[in-house]
Amino acid sequence: TFLEKDKSPVLRARNSKKEDLNVEKENYMQLVSKAIDTISNNFFEKVVLSRRRAIECEESIDIAESLIKLCEKYPNAFVSAVYLPQINEIWLGASPELLVSLDEEGIFKTMSLAGTQLAFEKDGSKIDPSSARWSQKEIEEQAFVSRYIIECFKKVRVREYIEIGPKTVEAGNLLHLQTTFSVDTKAIEFNQFATVLLGLLHPTSAVCGMPKASSMEFILKNENYDREFYSGFLGPINIKNSSAIFVNLRSLKIKGNMAYLYAGAGITEDSDPEREWNETEIKLETLLSVIHD
Repeated sequence: TFLEKDKSPVLRARNSKKEDLNVEKENYMQLVSKAIDTISNNFFEKVVLSRRRAIECEESIDIAESLIKLCEKYPNAFVSAVYLPQINEIWLGASPELLVSLDEEGIFKTMSLAGTQLAFEKDGSKIDPSSARWSQKEIEEQAFVSRYIIECFKKVRVREYIEIGPKTVEAGNLLHLQTTFSVDTKAIEFNQFATVLLGLLHPTSAVCGMPKASSMEFILKNENYDREFYSGFLGPINIKNSSAIFVNLRSLKIKGNMAYLYAGAGITEDSDPEREWNETEIKLETLLSVIHD
């Protein structure tokens, strides 16, 4: 998992209680404001702050139906349903973010994925990704992740890589900025490159921050809940001589009649607390639509 710490009480937000949601919003916006002040004091450049919403379900959730909905909403994502019998939990997810992959030809790939906006105009019409406009804050946020990946390459003295992007990509009802990186591990004679990079990259700037140590310290001290498997990683290993590991984003946990939905937003010095709250709300609503009609 991304963060290890004692479990705290579940957030008591219910989609039927507006007053609880208002408290949740106020708490999150205060946390974002605190992060912006900390960035202004040069403790770190970026931090990703997440939140969790607990939803009490009157009826049991149809896992198969929810999985199909995720596949429909995220046709280009890694969609998964994982049952953990030892703790009797089910995790559903649709991750658009590749952490590391290695194909049978020895080509390693990773990506930086950051910046978020709705994929639809106010009138409901779909935005062409090629015509999407991005703010300076979003461009900078995505650049942090790209720089972090390049720094990881430099740590193992690898400078022979291909970088493509940034370009706008679609993930469900959202658009993101994406840059892809690839390395020919056979050409550089580095067979363990993917394993080494997995250790260096996780947790990436897309789920933690920059620099990693100081942003993680802020998260541990201030987020006040256990992310558990959210923002961890998962994926198929050595299937037909290929592996692909994805960051566990756009995920929810099901335990009994409770569903726990997770979402986060990248905070920089140009962030606006209200906008960051709205970004997490958009992500949560997409997940909520998977388990509620």
